[in-house]
Amino acid sequence: MSPSRSNIGELRTDQLDGLRCLAFAMVFFSHFKAPADYTTLVMIQTQGWVGVEVFFALSSFLLFRLFEQEQVRTGTISISQFFVRRLLRIYPLMVLFPLAMLLIYGADNPAAYGWLLGVVSFVGNYIYWFPEVGWSLRYTGQLWSLCYEFQIYLFLPFLFLMYLKVGQRALAMGLLCILPLCLLGRAAFVLSGLSFQMIYMTPLLRPESTIVGILIAMGLTRKFPLPIVAAAFLASGIGLVVLPHDRIPGGPVYVFLLAGIFAGSLLHLALYAKNVASLLRWPPLAYLGTISFGLYVFHPWSFEEGKVLLGLVHIPETYTTTCLAGLAHCILLATLSYRMLEQPLLRLKPRQPARLPGFEALRTNG
Repeated sequence: MSPSRSNIGELRTDQLDGLRCLAFAMVFFSHFKAPADYTTLVMIQTQGWVGVEVFFALSSFLLFRLFEQEQVRTGTISISQFFVRRLLRIYPLMVLFPLAMLLIYGADNPAAYGWLLGVVSFVGNYIYWFPEVGWSLRYTGQLWSLCYEFQIYLFLPFLFLMYLKVGQRALAMGLLCILPLCLLGRAAFVLSGLSFQMIYMTPLLRPESTIVGILIAMGLTRKFPLPIVAAAFLASGIGLVVLPHDRIPGGPVYVFLLAGIFAGSLLHLALYAKNVASLLRWPPLAYLGTISFGLYVFHPWSFEEGKVLLGLVHIPETYTTTCLAGLAHCILLATLSYRMLEQPLLRLKPRQPARLPGFEALRTNG
């Protein structure tokens, strides 16, 4: 099945900025741990890493749809322009921020320079197999996911071209057939005594969230009943919280299936459940989603700077006040970054054809 104008035009996506904000919030609160006596909150926060899975599903969905739009409008896609757009979107801040941290704080040990080179060359996720290396350059460990995502970008244009060649059903079957191999690969890592961290950082071992984003972009979930999707969302969310995947031998094998179901069902609900979409279009959420790239990059640094802000205004340092101060610092930095760095660079992107209705949200990630 080839892309068609009707497939593109009928789906409104401006609510996905709000979903992007929720994904960031999950990551933010997973890194900003509550005190141990907040037992339930700590249990939920432990699974905040799934916010990154939501980002991966969103990216693959939006970029696949952008290819679809471009193909409908022009009859082809430009792979070179795709990579130019992606690099202009993520690379400047991705490189300038760790350089700034190096200038301000220096290197905690010589490995920091290897980590910086790994980020610059988009292989930082593999170096982050050993987290102590990633954090040897302060407040930059989170950049592993940008390296991971760029490696996904290497495959997306060619998957779309395959979609045009073989059709929707064949590509979907091919992608789903990859999953058993990934399960076997994860089992091999576990049986070999390798860490959950190594699996987590390796795209080919856990592509569920990326695959589900592509399947949704192709419209394969469009007719799924909303109650069933909502049940899948709740069941996978509960499973992620209550199943001790990080403490049992088989956990790293199955947990990414749960994360993919969670991210995919949430994305589906954002697209097709009117009440969810309406909530996600709330302007404050939408704005924070627009600047979410900066929020993600800056948030570990903002944790510490928030404490400095509290000291300056003589407000007692509690979990709540520190969290709010850190979030305020993060929003301020992300706003400045978006206005002064990201937006000017976005204007340098190669021009695309006029957008079709339903692609409002793609302006921030395209």
